[in-house]
Amino acid sequence: MQDLAAIWQDIEATAVSAGLDPTKFTNTHREIAAQIIAFLQTPPVAPAEKEPTGWRSWLARDKNGNGKRPFPIPPPPAPIIICGEPGTGKTTFLNVLDVVLRRAFRLPDNIQPVMHKGPYDYHVTKRLLNGRPISLLSVKKWDDLLHFYTWSRETHGLVTADRTAFIREVLLPMRLIFADEVEMVGYSPTLPILAQHGLLVVGSSNQHHFAQLEERQVPPHTYIFTGVDLRAGTPADAVVQPDNPAWAIFDQLRQRPIKRYEQLAYQEQRTDKVLFVRLGFKTAVNAPLLENEWANFLQTLSHQPDAPLIFLLDEFSLESLRTDYNAIIRFVSLFDLIEQQGIGVLVRNSAAPAELSREALAHMKVTIYAAREVPEAIKVKTAVGIDRCISRIGQAGHKAHSIISQLV
Repeated sequence: MQDLAAIWQDIEATAVSAGLDPTKFTNTHREIAAQIIAFLQTPPVAPAEKEPTGWRSWLARDKNGNGKRPFPIPPPPAPIIICGEPGTGKTTFLNVLDVVLRRAFRLPDNIQPVMHKGPYDYHVTKRLLNGRPISLLSVKKWDDLLHFYTWSRETHGLVTADRTAFIREVLLPMRLIFADEVEMVGYSPTLPILAQHGLLVVGSSNQHHFAQLEERQVPPHTYIFTGVDLRAGTPADAVVQPDNPAWAIFDQLRQRPIKRYEQLAYQEQRTDKVLFVRLGFKTAVNAPLLENEWANFLQTLSHQPDAPLIFLLDEFSLESLRTDYNAIIRFVSLFDLIEQQGIGVLVRNSAAPAELSREALAHMKVTIYAAREVPEAIKVKTAVGIDRCISRIGQAGHKAHSIISQLV
């Protein structure tokens, strides 16, 4: 039996290293952790020998698990979904739980950067916490992974048995599936499938109702995160002024040789195991790079996975974004990757004070909603991305200053 108090202490310590303020944790955070721990302390229940051919037969059961089907199916563990506005620390809290609980219960992360099915490969961009990979993926990426193992390139059809084998051989030993960007509907019934195989799905979402889970008879336990931003730092923390020691680091990087990744020009320099990468801000948001492309860019850097990485965004200007909808989307994609990989960020503008505040970023949404010939759903999704950026920039700035302070 694991020591619950010791696990919670580990959660708090890891939260600090991840840029969260554990003094803002509530009883809800403790309840979520306790519920997952209780699940892990229960021996796994063996799933049915064979997966039914259709969802109708799978779900035709009563409250006692009995029904019109040829074999018994254990009731699935109810998914746990943390709901709330962007910036309330939902996904970062899941990152922390992923690391701490896998360590405490010796649970593997069987999702590798390259997954194999026969001669075919599927590449997975692993998220990092303090330089170490974690298992959390977005629901869409879990869906893509299941489809990779379900689709037969030989018969050009879906082979349910292949998916079942993958889940039971690779995923079941993990016991926990951490997922973010849980949608109300959409994609294949990925989360219900995983739950029905006995995996506990723990997810985060900006929404509150999940019709697909209800319809598939795996209603989730939902928890609401509200109130203050749990992430340490504010957007202004990322701004470097001329009297700050980090200003000189920008100047040093400007003297370094210019390297190129596709249309992106950058300079890099390693100092005391910290890798600094300088990017011209306008170049960065105009280069045709979204999340996956930014992840590929990281692979080209001379960066050790367990060493700190800091992006220096030079000549930073929100003004360059206000009338450029595509640049806003790339800006959001960049900070999505920064958050996923735990990268520190500093910004400066040598010509004028860099404007970076919650209010200034919130005003970006005015540009989004004013865009013409853009579907409303896309506008809403991008505006939510700006909300994510507001706290992620502060967290990245706080992280960068903490790293640099240890070098002085």
